[in-house]
Amino acid sequence: MSKPSGMCRTSLFLAASLAACATWPAAAAGGQEPAPGEQGLPEPEPGSELRVSLTTVGAGPVVYEMFGHNAIRIQDPATGLDISYNWGMFDLSQEGFFWRFLLGDWQYWMAGLSSEGMIASYVASDRGVVEQELDLTPARRLELLEMVELNRRPENAYYRYQYFLDNCSTRARDALDTVLGGSLRARFANLPGETFRFHTRRLTEGNPLVYVSLDFFMSGRGDRPITAWDEMFIPMMMRDFLRETDVVTSEAVLDEPARVPLTEPPPRFLWFALTGVLLAGLLASSAWVGTAARVRAANPRISRLARAEFAGIAGIWSLVAGLSGLVMIVSHFTAHEFMHWNENFLQANPLSLVLAVALVPAVFAGRWRRLATRTAQLAAGVSVLGLVMQVVPGIDQVNGYHLVVTVPAHLAIAWGLPAMVRADTEPSATS
Repeated sequence: MSKPSGMCRTSLFLAASLAACATWPAAAAGGQEPAPGEQGLPEPEPGSELRVSLTTVGAGPVVYEMFGHNAIRIQDPATGLDISYNWGMFDLSQEGFFWRFLLGDWQYWMAGLSSEGMIASYVASDRGVVEQELDLTPARRLELLEMVELNRRPENAYYRYQYFLDNCSTRARDALDTVLGGSLRARFANLPGETFRFHTRRLTEGNPLVYVSLDFFMSGRGDRPITAWDEMFIPMMMRDFLRETDVVTSEAVLDEPARVPLTEPPPRFLWFALTGVLLAGLLASSAWVGTAARVRAANPRISRLARAEFAGIAGIWSLVAGLSGLVMIVSHFTAHEFMHWNENFLQANPLSLVLAVALVPAVFAGRWRRLATRTAQLAAGVSVLGLVMQVVPGIDQVNGYHLVVTVPAHLAIAWGLPAMVRADTEPSATS
């Protein structure tokens, strides 16, 4: 979208006043009626010509659309001014964006966009658009205009985006709260809400990969109780909370959403538990078939296939778990605060990476057997420790979904791998 012209960089009231001064002589010469002030009528209060509204866009299917979007719209019907101030601007092609993303130092910025063009683009995406006109005094409307105009200057526009704490919605919330004298924060900061994990689960439920990834890498910080004020990091939540105030004078649905987010995350424990049972069952059964003396004697090919299956599943599992552990370690050197001190590190850590390297040689080449078996047993022990720690007071990270997958998988590998090593050192059964 192109940026709007610079018509709004000076006070609208001053611009209107200058225009009035420029046309007054001609009006007087033509016998026009005197200005309201000359008739004894009060002059319009500066800012009364402005209209302010909050535009809320619903959730979309892409990961950066799943939480919705907010922008502040300011109009002056007399001059045709219609600008939406949008704090959600980013550029994937920006130099260093990838590394900034990894470090948690995403540079977003605020821009003033044509409201007509912005709204049309969101309507075309079927995400749903709702506009709430806000009841602000003329002085507050003018203050808000001056504030956002100052904010969109190049030297002020950029900020470090934080998914839960500082985004397009919290920026709009804070701007409105400032001109309202802190009344929004005073009303909602003490109302109990849910948690960041609760909202992340319900808003990403439709995309299993995003759902599992965000949930697994979110530490216990995402489980701390938050307030309604904090929940306004979600644009749709801010829209709904504003409905409870007298700030909204009218609301218009500009586009119906194609999908409506869930109000709460559906229970998924059974699905995770079934995944854990299936994974552990595949590992244990392939290890049993691959080591059973009768199978090895009667059909060596089946035995070899079973061993390959075990090595393949256990190797992929260990590689993913080990790399995930490295990601969690590296996160402590980044600004990804909601990944720090994650209890899931006991389920996915560099021990598994060592196992991923040693496992195939141990199964097929008879090398690194002791290293592989000891590492598998140690990884399983650490995993079980993470399960037992759930009863310790203060250990309150909500990660039960992941425990029912990781603990059985680690135990199955810790049992199956030594069994294969022992089978290789024993003489084959004869008929």
